Amino acid sequence: SLSEDELADLNYYQVLHLPYKPNITPDDVKKAYRKASLIYHPDKSGRGEEDAVFLKVKAAFETLSSPQRQAYDSTEMNFDDSIPDENVTPEEFFEEFAPVFERNLHFDARLLGDNGNKKNNNNKKNRRKSKQISSKPPSLGDASTSIEQVHEFYDYWTHFTSWRDFGMQAARELETQDHLENAESRYEKRWFQKEIDRHAKKLKQQEQARITTLVERAMATDPRLIEERKRLIQEKEMKQQQRKQEALDKKRREEEARLEEERKAQEEKERKAQEKLQREKEKKMLRKAKQAFRKLVAEALQALLEPEHSLEDQVDDICAKLNRDQLLKFNARLESLQSDAAQVVQAVRKRANNLDQQAQEQEEDENDAPNSNGASTTEETTVVTITSASASNKKVPFTMEELSTLAKGVKKYPPGGANRWDQIASYINNVCRPETPRTKEECIEVYNQNKTAKATPTANGNANGTSAPAAKTADSDEDVWTDEQDKQLQDGLAKYPATMDKNERWTSIAKGVPGKTKKQCVNRFKAIRDA
Repeated sequence: SLSEDELADLNYYQVLHLPYKPNITPDDVKKAYRKASLIYHPDKSGRGEEDAVFLKVKAAFETLSSPQRQAYDSTEMNFDDSIPDENVTPEEFFEEFAPVFERNLHFDARLLGDNGNKKNNNNKKNRRKSKQISSKPPSLGDASTSIEQVHEFYDYWTHFTSWRDFGMQAARELETQDHLENAESRYEKRWFQKEIDRHAKKLKQQEQARITTLVERAMATDPRLIEERKRLIQEKEMKQQQRKQEALDKKRREEEARLEEERKAQEEKERKAQEKLQREKEKKMLRKAKQAFRKLVAEALQALLEPEHSLEDQVDDICAKLNRDQLLKFNARLESLQSDAAQVVQAVRKRANNLDQQAQEQEEDENDAPNSNGASTTEETTVVTITSASASNKKVPFTMEELSTLAKGVKKYPPGGANRWDQIASYINNVCRPETPRTKEECIEVYNQNKTAKATPTANGNANGTSAPAAKTADSDEDVWTDEQDKQLQDGLAKYPATMDKNERWTSIAKGVPGKTKKQCVNRFKAIRDA
């Protein structure tokens, strides 16, 4: 039997003569209490109802048979919370960590099963799984344990859930247990309970952090995982070397294929070199002839104090329609008239008008000529002389999309720019993608036809023989700039620097150019800059 002097050193399990195990059931507690009552009940011992031994037996039964048992086991029973430090060597690993993991299994919620009321298994499958986990938790093993079992062990502890309840410790640390029991109202009692729960939750978080630290230190020190990490690093390096070698082999094969392709391309290039050289030579001679022609016209206009772009269209038309020999002959004629600038300008205009008239007559002849069925056609295109042999090629009429793009190109590339019509033809080909690329000669011809059609409308509605309205060209008022307006624009650009606000700057410039809006000034500036 127990005496009052021994009670201070005994816990509730020792008072009821029960082993300290987490899987003790309420039935086990009830049986132990009945046995103790046969010894310490006042009716049996004769010590009275205030006997300290019986009161502690009764308190032990009430605590261990109620939900407060987990709080009692968690904080009132002695437990070593220490974990190994970070300086444990791999040789000391199993000796240091094995007992710590075994000791902390005491608080594993999965080992409680149905007895600890920690989990409610609602079907046979969950109960069977819970029973299997409770009976066989993974162990730390030794150096010979397979790496699969090692990963299973750490996966088990990574998902470890402790059933420890820190309610009693929280109440003791906050010194609120007496206030909770003697609360004057339910509101006061509820407030004290919330404070206890809040502090208990904080202690539970610290407990979970302790278990996490234990697992992390073990994984960092475990010699089996260290070897596994080394093996994975070696495998990764081997795979990288293999991929690197494969990449080198692939690069070598590609290089060999490239060299072979270059050899074939070089042979083809050498074969076409002479042909290209001859074509470049002819182009260069034609270009020099055009440059000499433009220079003669520019000098004549300068002598007459006329704008340089006043004969831009006629000069472009002559350069496009005459071949090298014809242009050299015409240059020789202009050089003979160089002393009289007026005659030079008159000769250029006359030659341009003759070329336009010849093109129109040729187009009319083709339009009046019967086709294979005896009917006249308006869909045959004009024949333009572009080589020394005066070869004729059939042309496809411009579509509405191409006419619209031509009008935009004339705006985009204003007179005065280098290779203007080459740029316009390239612009049409890039936007419309025709089956047969348009040449600058075709663009000049259609442009001139549209100008004539605007001045004298034909029965068909436009110069291209279609029933659609004529394409919008660069002759609109907003695109016609006089020399004075160009000078005013240049003065405005110099007066208002680019450091000003963009909107304010162009508004000020437009005010200095009468008859032009801000947008027109910006477009003119861009056209001159791009040219």
